[in-house]
Amino acid sequence: MNRKERRKQKKNSSQNQVSNYLLEAIQLHTNKDFKNAEISYLKIIKSDKTNYQALRHLGILYNDTKKYDKAIQYLADAIEVAPTIPDAHNNLGLVYFVSDNLASAKKSFEKSFLLNNNYLPALNNLTRVYFSLNENEKCLQSAMAAIELGPNEYICRLNYALALSINGKIAEGIKILEKLKSENKTDDLFNQLALMYEVSGNIKKSNQYLLESFKLNQNNYAMLVKLMDNEVLTENALNYSLEEKFNDNQFDNLVEKSNLARCLYISFNKKKNYELAGKYLLESNKLRDEVLKYEITKDEYFVNKIIENFDANKIDIKTQEIDNEITPIFIVGMPRSGTTLTEQILASHSKVHGGGELDYVRNSLEIDGVYDLSKEQADQIINKLLSLDDEKWRIIGNKYLSSLERINLNKKSYITDKMPHNFMMCGFIHKMLPHAKIIYCYRDPMDNCFSLYRNTFAKSGHGYSYDQDKLVFHYNLHIKLMKHWRTVLGDKILLLKNETLIDDQKGVTSKLLDHCNLEWEDACLEFYKTERDVRTISLRQVRNPINKNSLGVWKKYIGSFDKMSNSLKEFLL
Repeated sequence: MNRKERRKQKKNSSQNQVSNYLLEAIQLHTNKDFKNAEISYLKIIKSDKTNYQALRHLGILYNDTKKYDKAIQYLADAIEVAPTIPDAHNNLGLVYFVSDNLASAKKSFEKSFLLNNNYLPALNNLTRVYFSLNENEKCLQSAMAAIELGPNEYICRLNYALALSINGKIAEGIKILEKLKSENKTDDLFNQLALMYEVSGNIKKSNQYLLESFKLNQNNYAMLVKLMDNEVLTENALNYSLEEKFNDNQFDNLVEKSNLARCLYISFNKKKNYELAGKYLLESNKLRDEVLKYEITKDEYFVNKIIENFDANKIDIKTQEIDNEITPIFIVGMPRSGTTLTEQILASHSKVHGGGELDYVRNSLEIDGVYDLSKEQADQIINKLLSLDDEKWRIIGNKYLSSLERINLNKKSYITDKMPHNFMMCGFIHKMLPHAKIIYCYRDPMDNCFSLYRNTFAKSGHGYSYDQDKLVFHYNLHIKLMKHWRTVLGDKILLLKNETLIDDQKGVTSKLLDHCNLEWEDACLEFYKTERDVRTISLRQVRNPINKNSLGVWKKYIGSFDKMSNSLKEFLL
């Protein structure tokens, strides 16, 4: 054997040894011996910093042990070593997903799928992230592609059910999940069943499945929040003290601690101990804000850019022919301002289909979003919108209408779109759909902001709402922008104040229908009898008649919200 052959043999022997070490580390990892698996992975990486599998599996280990920053670091290193292999991109997406960074999760999953269109884990994860972001069309597309690749896979069928549920076919989704229940009872499955039954109005069945889900995972504090808030479970039913659990401080991450603090807020609130309730609500939101780190100045830059660039002359349009018989009704305003109630009233009319929170405006315009945008993203959107001529606006409008047609199964003449933050785009909506109706919902600023502050939103949505200063800033920006759009569009926007609706339901409902060119129907007064899917935090409230229960609730928490109360601006005509 010559020297060259000996070197080759030695190299192969070394590679085989590393491979054996890696297999041993993976086995330790599989057996949940995380400490020794970590040591083994690090030992391999020390001898070879470009070992893709060691870097990737160590990233997975840190994700399993909820050390998300380290997980991101090592998975990014693995991607740098082998950027064209889809696995690490998918693994990185999962880290972002479980740590509530949906935008980054989406990018990683999409990159993984782009590298291999037949990579089923990426497809399944894409379906989940699209579901969480309510991107219903993309969600269904990816779910169907996954079903084609793995028609008998449990997770593929579960995700397909979720996709159906946000595409107007919730009954089919429920049917699939009920069948899957016989194959594998998981807390996730029961949670999704609970959500679907709640959305479709079957509150009793929803509560039943919420409880079943919690029984399978009693450390799921997010689930406990829902159970306690819906009065399905009280602290007395638990086999531990919430305060003791909170003070033990044995949490895997800040989100868990935030959720438990919210449970304490609910518990003390129901006991009418508002001092302690307020304390834990502030603590819960402080922790969540620490996780999300929302940069409120981004919103100010984008709002100012809109106001600077889109005045009445820029928004003015020539008469356009509409190639579609559907009239969209946009219900806009801050979340928790009464948009869900307004949509429920309109959806009770025989000519109206309640579309819910649709992302079709943003998708039609092909823009990244409308808040929490970087300066670069904001400038790109403004420049793109400024470059559009009337013909391009017309094409974009027709694209939006085509999306509406796909959910208009009963061929109604009007379809509502109640994506609240479409208030950012009132002028753009007018440019693309001049025949559309726009309704701006608003209410007492403090009632609105307290309702935002006391609720938890899905994943990383509305990240500005967990810090009082950021919430005030965002709310006041919204007032500034809506005053601008009102000046630009005038009576094109109907102003609907929630308190006026409560005091004069019939009179305000009549004005609402007149604005939409709809004739009076008594069913609009008994909106709570209308059976339809509702996917917002208000879904339980709109099953009941109008009441004053939410007015001035914040005043119970003496001293906790004085600063916020004094800093908010009102929408004044």
